[in-house]
Amino acid sequence: MTKIVCTLGPSTDQAQPINELVTHGMHVARLNFSHSGSDYSYPESCMSLVRNAPHGRHAELFSGSKGSNLPNNLRAILVDTKGPEIRTGVLQGNADMCEFSMGAAVDITTEDVSLDAAPESPDGPHRLNVDYQSIVQTVEIGGKILLDDGLIELEVISKDFDTHTVSCIALNGGPIKKNKGVNLPGVLLDLPALTDKDKRDLKWACEVGADYVAASFIRTPMNVRSVVAYLDRCIAELGECSGKTRIRPLVISKIESKEGVDNFKSILHESDGIMVARGDLGVEIPYKKVFAAQKDMVSACNACGKPVIVATQMLDSMMRNPRPTRAEVTDVGTAVLDGADAVMLSGETAAGKYPIESLKAMKSIVVEADYIFDAKVNRERFFDEQRRLKMTSEEEEMDAVASSAVQSASDLNAKLIVLITMSGTVARVVASHKPTVPVLAFCTDVQVARRLQLHRSITPIMLQSTLDPKSKETKMGLLRAEAIRVARELGYLKGGDRYITVDRTAGKDHDMHDFSHNMKVSSLAKM
Repeated sequence: MTKIVCTLGPSTDQAQPINELVTHGMHVARLNFSHSGSDYSYPESCMSLVRNAPHGRHAELFSGSKGSNLPNNLRAILVDTKGPEIRTGVLQGNADMCEFSMGAAVDITTEDVSLDAAPESPDGPHRLNVDYQSIVQTVEIGGKILLDDGLIELEVISKDFDTHTVSCIALNGGPIKKNKGVNLPGVLLDLPALTDKDKRDLKWACEVGADYVAASFIRTPMNVRSVVAYLDRCIAELGECSGKTRIRPLVISKIESKEGVDNFKSILHESDGIMVARGDLGVEIPYKKVFAAQKDMVSACNACGKPVIVATQMLDSMMRNPRPTRAEVTDVGTAVLDGADAVMLSGETAAGKYPIESLKAMKSIVVEADYIFDAKVNRERFFDEQRRLKMTSEEEEMDAVASSAVQSASDLNAKLIVLITMSGTVARVVASHKPTVPVLAFCTDVQVARRLQLHRSITPIMLQSTLDPKSKETKMGLLRAEAIRVARELGYLKGGDRYITVDRTAGKDHDMHDFSHNMKVSSLAKM
């Protein structure tokens, strides 16, 4: 029910491990562009392996189909952008690593320091290059600068606008390397929503048909609008693909800063979904506040029906060990119980020693937590009734039918909800009500199907029919029958099982309506 996102990398960039990830429960493959260049051959290879990976009964179902364009699987691709990060540059003496001691003097500068002599001792003096031109104007005396995910903390003691230098004292010692992250907690950054690299990567994502884009370091709703506008422009310039209209990748806003947390409500309104990126967030805000911020963001996403991913260090110890710690198990389970639509594996599957074991462990925890969550949903409402006040008449009708279907499935102990959806809207609305039974969403467009992978409980399947569901001439009953046949063939239903169907039907010429939203309760005939 709860989805799993896996990051691909050196541990999982070949056919066999990717096939295993697809088989053992990966719903979305994440491609991390934080350290990529302008050569896209590596992500293209990973994407191709995911697209072509067979998936058990799903692949068998389509193997005998007359349709030559049916996919092997419907696993989605998420392109995670680098975003407007601040990073350290080349070190003094062009060294690979520099050691700071506690109390050492460190000058932060935007100037090239590679020609400086390397310090003779950790006590310095040190000069450290960063790639943020406005650092002198941004930081305040007494403020903190955090290096390498907060492993080294500096305190600002003075600023020199003429030399573009910020003088600091190291509050703790440790090693630092080039290209490490720099965080300025509690300040408003003068950074664009998209860098030139981000724009290249987003254009590539549109060209290859990526399903989601994770926009890094989103701080304001304007940042989200900038990303969406750029993607829309790319889609318009590219035109159709194989005779089909391209669909814009859905934008998942990554919340990684205090400014993002402060503006969360308006960011959520502009976004297609949210990723709670706890790594940088735990550096930007006090770590004691991260769990509360996570719970608040998950709750807000549940209330408005948008998918939310909880990410970072969920099973981090499994990069080295074959079993998770008890604290990690609790972390994953708690995220599911709070209402997360998806949980994510990062380094565990990208560069860890036990990538497949990590996925299996994650899946086992999710299955157990889902069982508890489904019982909880039967007692509580996750849906914000106030949102109906903002709906159009048609949206309100669709929402009411979706809510009734989910409640009826629970009341009647139905085994399955079956949807027929062209744009994915019906599926997303049903998912927003947190169904406690599996939901099969039958689609005619593979782009639509893959963009449903982040929604909890939804399993997208391609509809094997030449009938056009949008046509007034099409009898929806024939499409429902085909969907139920496939559900039975896949093992979701057997004779005597009760199921619920939901769809949106075009009115006939003699009808006095354009569309109707339908829910039907049926029991499968025994053969």
